[in-house]
Amino acid sequence: MKNINKLFIALGASIITSTVATAAVIPAQEDIMTSGFFTGGNTVRGYDADDRNVHRVSTPAPFNTPAAETIYIKFDPTQFTDYTSPVTNATLTVQSVDGGFNNNASAATPFSVSAHPVNADPISEITDDTNPTGTIAWSDFYNNNILDADAQATTNIDGFGPFDFDITSIVNQWIDGSNTDFYIALTGKNDTSGNSFLHGFTNNSETPGSTYITIPEPTSLILLTLPALTLLNRRK
Repeated sequence: MKNINKLFIALGASIITSTVATAAVIPAQEDIMTSGFFTGGNTVRGYDADDRNVHRVSTPAPFNTPAAETIYIKFDPTQFTDYTSPVTNATLTVQSVDGGFNNNASAATPFSVSAHPVNADPISEITDDTNPTGTIAWSDFYNNNILDADAQATTNIDGFGPFDFDITSIVNQWIDGSNTDFYIALTGKNDTSGNSFLHGFTNNSETPGSTYITIPEPTSLILLTLPALTLLNRRK
C-alpha cells in the first residue's frame, strides 16, 4: 500500500495542465457588393447563384463615381452563441484576386482596406431589384450605416492571395449584444494613398469557403512529465 501511495504522489507531482489553442472556423453565409458603376435598379450584386465570381473594394468615389465599391459579408448569428465575451484574436480571412479593371493594389502601390461593423442589415434594407422592399439607397447605406473600423482592422493589400483582418472588436460586439447586425463591410474608407483602386476579392457565394472567421478556442490538456512516465514503467 505504501508503494501505491508513493506512486500516486509521484504522479501527482508530475502532472501538468497545459493550454493548447485550437480554432473554430465560421464560414460566411452570404456576401454582396454595391458600386457606383452599377446603374438602374440592380444596385446590389453577388447574391448566391448570381454568377459573379469576383467582388471589388474601391477607394472613395473612384473615377468620380458616388461613394465606394463595398463588400458586405453576412454571418450566421447562431455560430456565435457558445462564445463568451471577450474573445481574442478573431480574424476575418478573404481571398484577394484580380478585380478585372487593371486597378489592383500591388507591392509598389498597397491599398488600405478596412473591416467595419454596420448598424443595419444591407441585404434586407438596401433597395434593389432583388429587394424592392428595401428602404435605404446603397449610397446612403455607405454614408450612414457603416460604423468606424477598429484601428487594428485595417490591412494593407499588396497583392493576391489570402489576407487577414483583425475583427476581434466586431466579434465581441456581436457576442455581448451591443451590435445585433452580423455583417462586416469591407471598404477603402481609410485609404490615404491617393490612388484609385478597384481591387478584387473572391465572392464566397460562388466559391464557398473562401471567406471565413477564425476564433481561437483554448483547450486544456493533461500532460505527464518524463519522471512520472519513468516511474510507471518501473512498476509494470
